[in-house]
Amino acid sequence: MEKTAFNKIFGEFVREKRIHLKLSQSNLGDRMGLDYQYISRVERGLISPTLFWIIGLSNAFELPLELFIREFVEYSGINTLSIKV
Repeated sequence: MEKTAFNKIFGEFVREKRIHLKLSQSNLGDRMGLDYQYISRVERGLISPTLFWIIGLSNAFELPLELFIREFVEYSGINTLSIKV
């Protein structure tokens, strides 16, 4: 899987998770100490999430990191071995 495809799928996952939790981009940004515009760019797949950001996101969603990653892998259906660096 190419980086741009990964970013798009990850952004869609974040958006669906945020909406499911009834959070606005601004609410999520406040929980993470970020501007809502940054959240928007991630959701649109324009930014590659860092591990630091993913940990902050799992905390903002009040999920253990392991569960957050497992949910993303299940959502995306990606084979982690197919990710190209």
